[in-house]
Amino acid sequence: MKRLFMMSCAVLAMTVAAHADWSENFDSYAAGTKLDNVGGWFGWDNVSSAAGTVSGEFWLSEPNSIGVSNSLGNDAVHPFDPITSGSWVFTGHQYIPSGLDGETHFILNSVYNHGGPYEWAIEMHMDPGTGMVDERIHGGTTTPIIYDAWVEIQVAFDLDADTFEAYYNSVSIASGTWTSANYPTKAFANVDLYAPHEEPVYWDNFSLVPAPGVLAMLGIAGLIGVRRRRA
Repeated sequence: MKRLFMMSCAVLAMTVAAHADWSENFDSYAAGTKLDNVGGWFGWDNVSSAAGTVSGEFWLSEPNSIGVSNSLGNDAVHPFDPITSGSWVFTGHQYIPSGLDGETHFILNSVYNHGGPYEWAIEMHMDPGTGMVDERIHGGTTTPIIYDAWVEIQVAFDLDADTFEAYYNSVSIASGTWTSANYPTKAFANVDLYAPHEEPVYWDNFSLVPAPGVLAMLGIAGLIGVRRRRA
């Protein structure tokens, strides 16, 4: 029985490790690269013109980030094999120049397929008209947009418990059930950087890792220092 338990833990650890090893810092691509079916990135619905563009204008890790706007590609997505269980932390870093001229969105989809169907789990808006950040599906609180600096955005979610908490610059702006009346699927499938505006917004240093409690349970907490994925 002890051997069987140890083998089960080993299999579980390998499963978590396989999911935990996703990150992206855009530094292995050449500046100006259109991320159209490159490194797992696409435009929404696999539309080439919507795919984001690697930029050296601003970066958190040198020398690149991804830029999104009407001219650079305003709807960059990275689909995943759907994750349907476990506790996870999705992290990204955003740079909004002070000239932002329209709402920009950070979205996590629970269901995503090129051409549909889709479901939304998190829809965070940064609205220069109000100067505030909010989450539109679940509601919650607002917090001011931070311009001209890199800001961490983080969503912790537990698919087994159907819960989440979303943070902007370490401020909790929404929490509750991952699913909603309109979007009932308990899964994670896609990140979407939607930018229907002229002024570019930049993103860098993404990661998806098991929640720290899961790592501690497996005795592999070192995985939280996830390796950056290289193209």
